[in-house]
Amino acid sequence: MLAVAIVHARARRIEAHRWTMIGLFVGALVITGLFTLVPGRVMHAVLFGT
Repeated sequence: MLAVAIVHARARRIEAHRWTMIGLFVGALVITGLFTLVPGRVMHAVLFGT
């Protein structure tokens, strides 16, 4: 998706670039958060007490 965002920026499609970058940022946070909460990890034990 980063390549798509760069293509949008170079083509001066700023609105498409903006939404692609926002999607990348939010997606990265969600995926990272999910991997952090996988059972067996410290944060899973902290939040869920297992």
